[in-house]
Amino acid sequence: MQLPDIRHRSQDTSVLLRSGLNLIQQALSIYSNDLKLVFANQRFRAMFGLSPNLCEPGAAFSDTITYLAETGEYGKIDDIPSFVQELVQKALTFEQHYIERRRSNGRWISVEGGPLRQGGWVTVYTDITDIKRQEDMMRARSDELSDKLLDRSEELAKTNRALEATISRLHETQQHLEATEARVRLAAETTPAHIARLDREERYTYTNQRLPLSAANGAEDIIGHKAQDILGPEIYQEIAPALHAALGGNAKVVEFTLPEDGRVIRSAFTPDTSSNNTVTGAYILSTDISATRQDAQLDRPLQTQSAQFGSWTIRFDLFELLPKAGGKSVPLSLAEASLLKLFLAMPNRLLSRDEILRSPDIQIESVRALDVRVSRLRQKLKDDAKSPKLIRTIYGAGYIFVGEVDWQI
Repeated sequence: MQLPDIRHRSQDTSVLLRSGLNLIQQALSIYSNDLKLVFANQRFRAMFGLSPNLCEPGAAFSDTITYLAETGEYGKIDDIPSFVQELVQKALTFEQHYIERRRSNGRWISVEGGPLRQGGWVTVYTDITDIKRQEDMMRARSDELSDKLLDRSEELAKTNRALEATISRLHETQQHLEATEARVRLAAETTPAHIARLDREERYTYTNQRLPLSAANGAEDIIGHKAQDILGPEIYQEIAPALHAALGGNAKVVEFTLPEDGRVIRSAFTPDTSSNNTVTGAYILSTDISATRQDAQLDRPLQTQSAQFGSWTIRFDLFELLPKAGGKSVPLSLAEASLLKLFLAMPNRLLSRDEILRSPDIQIESVRALDVRVSRLRQKLKDDAKSPKLIRTIYGAGYIFVGEVDWQI
């Protein structure tokens, strides 16, 4: 069956791109090699209370940083010119970065930036205040929370990821659209996320070609295909409530795990509303938050002294394994303890070799060296290499630590 021809002309695509980037609930900015603003969505201006001139193409990065410093965004600063110069020099390195910081108004944001292939860089700002509040509550009252509250907390952690945003439409003249079309296309294609649009029949009418999974029906171009055919029944069932809510006029955020590799994807669904307030479709912004989730979970063992799993207790402060049944302790090297800590922080989840090697606490330079380290760790855990029960090898994919972990402070 021939798919309906619903490709838009270049101008229409530009409208979709600009509207989509202004409807997403993250703030986004793109600067060129000479630190001049190429594009900023409306959420960027709203989040930081910027004046219109700082959000126009050509605005200097240094002027924006100066304004933010003067208005207290970075807290008390004694020497603002030196502070601005330091940030400008860091920006000129165009290095990929991810940080989480508390703003002067008490809210938390994550800042993720990456260099562009054509030069310059793109930065995405996400309000993570609700996530931080949830984490603080669970740490402060972990011993008091009932199973029912824990279940409720898990639900809230998924649903409250939605960013506080005022959904607005960008009104542009035709001249401005034509002048900025190439820049907007660049923004969509280089943004480290999948941006797409579905019509009311749930067919893709736009994609920036960054779909985080293989199409379930094998399609190379998803334009014109229905969401369920591309995502497959399992994932579609996860996102369907959020999609239907967006088509009903309500923005929603959902998280789901890809069964093929265990990555965690966060998708924000935003209604596409016409000038007469009719919902014509939905925009989707999907980001891979696996690394962020892993970093958050890795913070927990850093604050603990020991953990129990299987027939063992590990003392991180002493670098040793203690058999629960009693007996002689087993010493661990720093590298072995760091590797085991990583596995214990992400139990029952596939960790690819590349993911392990990228972890900041793992000082291993090659896949071969990693396999050797895992083999030695299995020996100390008395985990049969031919039929391991704790650290299992998923050939061609990576490793999974199997079991329950009890962290103790």
